[in-house]
Amino acid sequence: MPTSTLAPGSDPGTGAPPVPAAGASAAVRTFLLRYVATLVPLLTALTALDLGWELLGGGSWPAAAAVVTGWTPAVAAWVRRCGWPAGVVLAAGAAPAAVLAPPAALGWLSPTGLVLWGPVSTVLAGALAMAGSSPALAPAGPRPVEPSPSTRPPRPRSPR
Repeated sequence: MPTSTLAPGSDPGTGAPPVPAAGASAAVRTFLLRYVATLVPLLTALTALDLGWELLGGGSWPAAAAVVTGWTPAVAAWVRRCGWPAGVVLAAGAAPAAVLAPPAALGWLSPTGLVLWGPVSTVLAGALAMAGSSPALAPAGPRPVEPSPSTRPPRPRSPR
């Protein structure tokens, strides 16, 4: 097989893609388990919140504001309790205000829309911030090579 048709990093002998290191795979697995363990309870609570809002027939602005105001710190506390960095907590807490303030100010958002999109934007922002905060998922770039003592050029001697 000509080497020009091989994928970057593949084995020239077989053309197979490189096998990831066992340590990287374990780090990714750990991250994904943490990610899912954080998001599944939030998505379950989000579903219960939206169903409860519909079943109770909530529709006033004060009730909607109270729901979103209670939901946001609860999500931030949950994310913090799960051990995510402060940036993730901040993103999850600030998302509803940043995303929903303009439509609410322009009158494009109903109380039911606030109760739906407030919690959804919190969970989505938290999920994106969690994915961005993982060093396990950072793209692996070229590693710097330390020259061995035998390949280092000799240091120039200073005249005495």
